[in-house]
Amino acid sequence: MKRVAEWFRAEAEHMHLEFIPEPGSAPLLPREGYIRVWLVEGFLAQRRTWGNEHYPALHGGVTLSFLGAEPVSFTTVTAPSWSTPGVHLDQQVSPLVPYNGGVVTVTAALYQASQQGPLGAAVQVLGAFAGLIGPPLATAATIAGKMSEGLDAVLEATGDQPQLGVHWSMVAPGGGGRPVQAGHLAVLDAPLPPGPLSIVDGRLRAGGEPLKMDHLLLRIECREERDDPFTPELDALVRRAAEEGLRGNLDSMRAFRSEAIIRAWNSTDLVPKDGRRVAKLIAAELDAARPLGIVPTEELLSRLPDRDDPELKRLRLDDLLR
Repeated sequence: MKRVAEWFRAEAEHMHLEFIPEPGSAPLLPREGYIRVWLVEGFLAQRRTWGNEHYPALHGGVTLSFLGAEPVSFTTVTAPSWSTPGVHLDQQVSPLVPYNGGVVTVTAALYQASQQGPLGAAVQVLGAFAGLIGPPLATAATIAGKMSEGLDAVLEATGDQPQLGVHWSMVAPGGGGRPVQAGHLAVLDAPLPPGPLSIVDGRLRAGGEPLKMDHLLLRIECREERDDPFTPELDALVRRAAEEGLRGNLDSMRAFRSEAIIRAWNSTDLVPKDGRRVAKLIAAELDAARPLGIVPTEELLSRLPDRDDPELKRLRLDDLLR
């Protein structure tokens, strides 16, 4: 995504960038929630003259601290389809990633891809891997990194430049910059908008009217907890533990139970508070001989300890492994 950052710095004075906070939202504190980026809508006037041989291709995502190491980018490559102003897409650009502090950078760029050109071929190949950019996030980060490197290599060879793009950062509250917060990020291919920008029913408006100039609208989603805290890996471990218990293989059941609890407690897909909640639920469900695989997901999630449960602060991993 370095190429997009360089392009945006060179073109920034010719564009209008504006963040519109979600009404009632508050800054997201480190280790207290998750962030995800969506492509909401956009428009390229030149798209009408490209013909069937060309189409817009999006390369975008979010970069933030992950696994306590250098910033990691969770990006995707896709081919959004629109031909009229304000087409509503709501297309996921990044997975739901825990925010553990530091700088969060949102990057997105639209390119003109050709059906038979090298960029078009790269978009088709790399786009097929987009479905893999999800939990477990440690694996997803590796895949996303390779995808981004591959596309950058193609762009370097072809010399293609974005038709429109954005490179924008947020920080933890109190850092003096724009705090990490839910809202919409609008970029217009003009120094000034034709009127005050606002979001009406999830759509971008300028002076109350739909925007007819080249623009891109991204949505920054911030949420306190995941609606899918059980990764396939955790689910498999819990099912195996329950199966071993039903077969009477208690030593094996305890081993899988311990492994599931430890994986949940230390999961990089969850903020620490949620890791403890999921670990506690796994222990309680298995100890009560209620295999999680049989329980509907909605019912299972309703049994998660409350995020503000005071017992979570005192809970230790050893307490669950006994």
